Amino acid sequence: MYDNIKKLEQQIDDIAVGYLFRQERKNIELVKKIVPQIQEFVFWFLNGNRYGIEEKLYKDLSNNLIYILEDILEALEQGDRVLLHDALTYGLKEYLLLFLQKKEDNINEYI
Repeated sequence: MYDNIKKLEQQIDDIAVGYLFRQERKNIELVKKIVPQIQEFVFWFLNGNRYGIEEKLYKDLSNNLIYILEDILEALEQGDRVLLHDALTYGLKEYLLLFLQKKEDNINEYI
Protein backbone atom coordinates (compact mmCIF):
# COMPACT_ATOMS: atom_id res chain seq x y z
CA MET A 1 0.00 0.00 0.00
CA TYR A 2 2.96 2.28 0.62
CA ASP A 3 3.71 2.59 -3.10
CA ASN A 4 0.07 3.43 -3.87
CA ILE A 5 0.00 6.08 -1.14
CA LYS A 6 3.27 7.58 -2.38
CA LYS A 7 2.00 7.67 -5.98
CA LEU A 8 -1.30 9.29 -4.93
CA GLU A 9 0.53 11.88 -2.84
CA GLN A 10 2.75 12.73 -5.83
CA GLN A 11 -0.28 13.03 -8.12
CA ILE A 12 -1.97 15.40 -5.66
CA ASP A 13 1.26 17.40 -5.43
CA ASP A 14 1.47 17.69 -9.21
CA ILE A 15 -2.14 18.85 -9.44
CA ALA A 16 -1.62 21.41 -6.64
CA VAL A 17 1.57 22.80 -8.18
CA GLY A 18 -0.15 23.16 -11.53
CA TYR A 19 -3.11 24.89 -9.92
CA LEU A 20 -1.16 27.28 -7.70
CA PHE A 21 2.02 28.06 -9.58
CA ARG A 22 1.27 27.48 -13.24
CA GLN A 23 -2.27 28.80 -12.87
CA GLU A 24 -3.66 25.70 -14.59
CA ARG A 25 -7.39 25.46 -14.05
CA LYS A 26 -7.88 21.83 -14.95
CA ASN A 27 -7.64 20.36 -11.44
CA ILE A 28 -11.21 19.05 -11.58
CA GLU A 29 -10.51 16.99 -14.68
CA LEU A 30 -7.23 15.71 -13.23
CA VAL A 31 -8.78 14.73 -9.91
CA LYS A 32 -11.55 12.81 -11.65
CA LYS A 33 -8.83 10.60 -13.11
CA ILE A 34 -7.44 9.72 -9.67
CA VAL A 35 -10.76 9.11 -7.90
CA PRO A 36 -10.16 5.33 -7.92
CA GLN A 37 -6.84 5.80 -6.11
CA ILE A 38 -8.48 8.14 -3.60
CA GLN A 39 -11.21 5.58 -3.00
CA GLU A 40 -8.64 2.83 -2.54
CA PHE A 41 -6.85 4.83 0.16
CA VAL A 42 -10.06 5.81 1.95
CA PHE A 43 -11.31 2.21 2.00
CA TRP A 44 -7.92 1.01 3.21
CA PHE A 45 -7.84 3.60 6.01
CA LEU A 46 -11.42 2.93 7.11
CA ASN A 47 -10.89 -0.83 7.09
CA GLY A 48 -9.33 -0.87 10.54
CA ASN A 49 -7.18 0.79 13.13
CA ARG A 50 -3.86 -0.40 11.70
CA TYR A 51 -1.66 1.40 14.19
CA GLY A 52 -3.55 0.55 17.34
CA ILE A 53 -4.06 4.18 18.27
CA GLU A 54 -6.66 5.17 20.83
CA GLU A 55 -10.06 4.14 19.49
CA LYS A 56 -11.61 7.60 19.94
CA LEU A 57 -8.76 9.20 17.99
CA TYR A 58 -9.10 6.65 15.20
CA LYS A 59 -12.84 7.27 15.05
CA ASP A 60 -12.27 11.05 14.92
CA LEU A 61 -9.67 10.64 12.16
CA SER A 62 -12.04 8.38 10.24
CA ASN A 63 -14.90 10.87 10.54
CA ASN A 64 -12.62 13.69 9.43
CA LEU A 65 -11.48 11.68 6.41
CA ILE A 66 -15.11 11.14 5.45
CA TYR A 67 -15.73 14.90 5.67
CA ILE A 68 -12.71 15.50 3.44
CA LEU A 69 -14.05 12.97 0.95
CA GLU A 70 -17.45 14.69 1.02
CA ASP A 71 -15.73 18.03 0.28
CA ILE A 72 -13.89 16.45 -2.66
CA LEU A 73 -17.12 15.01 -4.04
CA GLU A 74 -19.00 18.28 -3.54
CA ALA A 75 -16.22 20.21 -5.26
CA LEU A 76 -16.26 17.81 -8.22
CA GLU A 77 -20.04 18.03 -8.54
CA GLN A 78 -20.14 21.83 -8.28
CA GLY A 79 -16.97 22.54 -10.25
CA ASP A 80 -15.46 24.30 -7.22
CA ARG A 81 -11.72 24.37 -7.93
CA VAL A 82 -10.83 26.17 -4.69
CA LEU A 83 -12.68 23.75 -2.43
CA LEU A 84 -11.16 20.86 -4.36
CA HIS A 85 -7.65 22.24 -3.96
CA ASP A 86 -8.15 22.81 -0.24
CA ALA A 87 -9.68 19.38 0.39
CA LEU A 88 -6.84 17.64 -1.42
CA THR A 89 -3.90 19.72 -0.25
CA TYR A 90 -4.88 20.52 3.32
CA GLY A 91 -7.02 17.46 3.90
CA LEU A 92 -6.30 14.24 2.06
CA LYS A 93 -2.63 14.91 1.51
CA GLU A 94 -2.09 15.33 5.25
CA TYR A 95 -3.43 11.81 5.78
CA LEU A 96 -1.18 10.42 3.08
CA LEU A 97 1.85 12.11 4.58
CA LEU A 98 1.16 10.49 7.95
CA PHE A 99 1.67 7.06 6.42
CA LEU A 100 4.57 8.07 4.22
CA GLN A 101 6.40 9.56 7.17
CA LYS A 102 5.81 6.43 9.25
CA LYS A 103 7.27 4.24 6.52
CA GLU A 104 10.23 6.51 5.86
CA ASP A 105 11.02 6.70 9.56
CA ASN A 106 10.83 2.89 9.62
CA ILE A 107 8.69 3.18 12.75
CA ASN A 108 6.08 0.74 11.60
CA GLU A 109 5.77 -1.71 8.74
CA TYR A 110 1.99 -2.06 8.61
CA ILE A 111 1.60 -0.47 5.20
